[in-house]
Amino acid sequence: MDKTTLLKTILAAATVYLLGSQCGRAGQLNEGNSTSGSIHFVVKGPQDERKIFLSPADHPQDEVELCQTEGWGNLELHFSPDDSWLVIQDGGSSLGVAFRLFQRDRGVIYKELAKADIDGKAERAALEQNHLAPDLLDHHYMKLLAWSADSKSFLFSLSGHGGDKESHVEITHWLGLYHLAPGTIGFDLAEPDHAAVVRQKK
Repeated sequence: MDKTTLLKTILAAATVYLLGSQCGRAGQLNEGNSTSGSIHFVVKGPQDERKIFLSPADHPQDEVELCQTEGWGNLELHFSPDDSWLVIQDGGSSLGVAFRLFQRDRGVIYKELAKADIDGKAERAALEQNHLAPDLLDHHYMKLLAWSADSKSFLFSLSGHGGDKESHVEITHWLGLYHLAPGTIGFDLAEPDHAAVVRQKK
């Protein structure tokens, strides 16, 4: 690794640490706006029947239902900077925290990409990078840290634990980049696109 690449990696890691520290202090927010401020979201209903609704920020009465959600204290909505994508991060400590990916159709209508499998791809990439067999984790915990400025990718961390009869496996804050168009995972923090990563505005 040359000095330039090493420096980029160190700076990237420092940025990630700061972003992760600041994001980690945020609690569940049941109402708010997208990054651009043009879309409003609200979570309604009892604990076991919560639903997320979206509306134009200037017309909150024109809300539409997005989806049902577990909403057990880990719910976070992450809109891309241009509002074209939405990642719902949700789950519980005993169940794991997972991602659901939605793509904007029109207005405040979003369609879920049920086959995106970001969690599974991240888990396999992390294990394969460390020469381990896939599907070893019993629980995984995903956290979206930041979007790229061009809304084409986002930075996330993965933690988890599991194993088999021979060994115990634990992952702690493994970092990856999810590229939306191809639906692939990258983990080179010196990639040019990483320089465009910024913290999501709330």
